[in-house]
Amino acid sequence: MGRKYVECRDFSGDDHCSEVLTGNNDEELMEAVIKHAINMHGMANTTDFRTKVSMTFKEGTPTH
Repeated sequence: MGRKYVECRDFSGDDHCSEVLTGNNDEELMEAVIKHAINMHGMANTTDFRTKVSMTFKEGTPTH
């Protein structure tokens, strides 16, 4: 299995956040996403948030 990533602007709809988070697996990526979401966007670490964001994970390497 390859690396995973998520682009913040794809999930949050916030065009101003250009953060791209990567991880070697789902768990590592989720930890990075949660830290970013709490610290930068004031999100809460809930089961619903984790479920929604996990559906935005992509495999591979970001193109930008």
